[in-house]
Amino acid sequence: MVNATVPFVWHARELRAAGLAIAAYEAGSDAPDAPVVLLLHGLGHWSDGAWGRLVPRLDPGFRYVAFDLPGFGASAKPDAAYDRAFFARVIEGAVDALGLDHFALVGHSLGGFLAADYAGAHPERVARLALIAPAGFARNARHVVLGLASALARPLILRPPSRRLIARILRIGVVDRASLDPAHVERAYALAQDLALRRAFAAVYSHAPETYAPAQGRALREGFARYHGPVFCAWGRRDRYIGIAGLRGVTRTYPQARTLVLQRSAHLPMLEEPDTLATALRAFLAER
Repeated sequence: MVNATVPFVWHARELRAAGLAIAAYEAGSDAPDAPVVLLLHGLGHWSDGAWGRLVPRLDPGFRYVAFDLPGFGASAKPDAAYDRAFFARVIEGAVDALGLDHFALVGHSLGGFLAADYAGAHPERVARLALIAPAGFARNARHVVLGLASALARPLILRPPSRRLIARILRIGVVDRASLDPAHVERAYALAQDLALRRAFAAVYSHAPETYAPAQGRALREGFARYHGPVFCAWGRRDRYIGIAGLRGVTRTYPQARTLVLQRSAHLPMLEEPDTLATALRAFLAER
């Protein structure tokens, strides 16, 4: 549990999506007519690590469903491309396996990119779209550079990281180190010892040049913009992984979007300012 002060339990299950075993987690209401919120975590994260501090602060009358993206957490980690098409197939398969017809979709970082991509491809299924520091909206070549660098540094990426390195990577994602529970750091370190996870991580970055290249940006955002429903976007003012300049890309793509800038957060506002973020997200999800 990321935040031991908040009594909270996920109900775990396994589902099959695109032929893979996917670890899924549910919380909130089990009423058959409860509104559903599907949550997609970011690169290298896992469901409880991303959402375990936020979901307990949301409306308990909703049904919250999260799953570990393939390659991460407790889900299968196949030798696969880990590109846009791969994740799209898995998300579509997971939605079908969960029996979801109409739901709100929340995504952080890589999960925000995937959420926007899914909403653009299936706008009739997505009731509301909430993005937290999503990838894919900034007009710069940073992800392309990282992708090329990761290809050159692949032998280093595949080496087991030290606990100190994992702690440093996580600390870059926050303003206040105290917001990182020691158990969160330990879980990230334990997961990173899995070679299959490190291969997945490297593969995601290796496809960044073709996914996020400036020449692709316009086409990407045009695809995202096929979704015309309600949009909410939150960003940490001091995000060093995906700069807040990307917020302009979100508002250009979704003129209807409402935004929230979290002044005391970096890339992980779900951990740093969960109360502020939850208050805004609760209001957004509750609107009719």
